[in-house]
Amino acid sequence: MSDTGIETGLWHIHRCLLKYGVDEANREMEPLEWYVWTGRASATFLKELFAAKPFMIARKLHAGGSTDEIIRRIKKYLNWEDEY
Repeated sequence: MSDTGIETGLWHIHRCLLKYGVDEANREMEPLEWYVWTGRASATFLKELFAAKPFMIARKLHAGGSTDEIIRRIKKYLNWEDEY
């Protein structure tokens, strides 16, 4: 998956959060962006993430909590199990 494809997918989610305000949307995107840009998200995870409805992922981000809680919530929504 290319950087442009990832940025586009993240933008679709970010756009759904903008109804709460620019600053809040930026703040709420941080956990997901951290997870993606630090290389923790696999290509398969990214494909499933971007195949999901962006507003549903935005809801999971908007629910708040720690970074781990938010990522766990998104993974649960995607029925994602970590590969070991």
